[in-house]
Amino acid sequence: MYQLLIHFWKEKLRSPFWQKSIFINILLGFIGIYLALNILMLGFFADKIVAEVFPNQDVLAAFNRLLFYYFGFDIVIRFFLQQLPVMSIQPYLALPVKKSTLLHFPLVRSVFNFLNLCALLLILPFFFKVVLSTQTPLYSVSWIVSVISFIAFNNFLNFTAKKYFVKKPLLVILWIFALSIFIYLDIAKIISVSSLFSNALGLLSQTALFALLPVVLAVVSYYVAYELLRRNAYIEGVEKQNNAKSTSFQFLSNYGLIGTLIGSELKLIFRNKRPKSLLYLSLFFLCYGFIFYHEPYIDSPYMLSFVGLFLTSNLAMFYYQFAFSWESSFYDMFLVHRISPFNFVLAKYYLFAIMCVLSYLVTLPYAFIDSKIAFINTAMLFYNVGITSIILFFAGSFSTSSIDLGRAQFMNYQGTSAHHFFMMIPLLGIPALILVPFYYAGMLNVGFFVIAILGAIAILLHRQLVGFISNRLVKRKYIMSSGFRK
Repeated sequence: MYQLLIHFWKEKLRSPFWQKSIFINILLGFIGIYLALNILMLGFFADKIVAEVFPNQDVLAAFNRLLFYYFGFDIVIRFFLQQLPVMSIQPYLALPVKKSTLLHFPLVRSVFNFLNLCALLLILPFFFKVVLSTQTPLYSVSWIVSVISFIAFNNFLNFTAKKYFVKKPLLVILWIFALSIFIYLDIAKIISVSSLFSNALGLLSQTALFALLPVVLAVVSYYVAYELLRRNAYIEGVEKQNNAKSTSFQFLSNYGLIGTLIGSELKLIFRNKRPKSLLYLSLFFLCYGFIFYHEPYIDSPYMLSFVGLFLTSNLAMFYYQFAFSWESSFYDMFLVHRISPFNFVLAKYYLFAIMCVLSYLVTLPYAFIDSKIAFINTAMLFYNVGITSIILFFAGSFSTSSIDLGRAQFMNYQGTSAHHFFMMIPLLGIPALILVPFYYAGMLNVGFFVIAILGAIAILLHRQLVGFISNRLVKRKYIMSSGFRK
């Protein structure tokens, strides 16, 4: 097991991605350190923050209530973001290594991930600063053991959830819906679920024997995941299952070549791990409006325009940030296939528009909070379909990094290049520059009309704009295909 973990560390250090782009490595390193320091400071000052939010409650009891929300959201975020390293055992199958060791390896390896690090950075400062200094040693040890056991329980439960929830995505929606109901009942003070969890955690911490219950849950979740891996550790069964449940979009062939190309794109999304996990992640961010559609952001036109731009392009922007890298593994086919670059890009444009319209319709009920949300989001819908799509496709023409479709999304930066960061300047800058003069002139609504009109003009000229992108692909096709082969 130790040697396998050493190999895992060497695999990360020697990965071609880390040796390919110094700029991306440095930027990601700074972002990771920044996030870790922010979470560490949040954990260090958690007692003061909790005291301000819950002034009439005990700090530890209030923090225990917040842990209920944390663990609930944690399992949802893990499902969408945490990568399960089950494929890492494949190179060892032909070597004299015990099968049980190989099956334990991905479970042990999953402990060393960023989400668990964030949990420790958040909880340990509070433990040393508050719990250890105000409670008895027995209570303190029982409390930290219980909390870490719940973290481990979520970590290993994710293996089982990935297995069954991927087969039945409706279960994911039901879980998020159930979590939302519990949160609503708690906030509305109908049933204080978080208080029940806080009392239960306090009871577990008072008696060392009770503190073993979360440990037992963590151990059980580990062995359930192990048994699941053991029963499904045969390639033949996976291939049979994949063949039996292949996704088909035959009805799109009725719309000619463009419909067939859109169907092929949808098959790529739903039959491969990374684009499918990215799609699920984007669905989670459709709830973004609950964070900003209230005071004081509801009176900020720039915040509303940013949220409107994000919500109405959420599905499309998440996917089409890698517009042409998704086909990197078979991009050479387009160099010799009888598919014109114009139709290739036009199919992507129509699917982009469909995704934007779906995002707009799903988030339209936010207008019940304030009617101006519908007005702003409609303007941003036209902008996204007409202009954001072309910006993303133009930025995608600079792509030379391949993507492994079989890998999950979390901590996976394949296909990421400098242009992904630079393209955010025109995406966000163009609407901001348009709104600035109208804001100071006191005619902000006219500014949103201008954004909508510019988007509508771009939609009317979409064939010319798509032609520009397709001509650029023709000029760069050999550069892109050469980069994708590396």
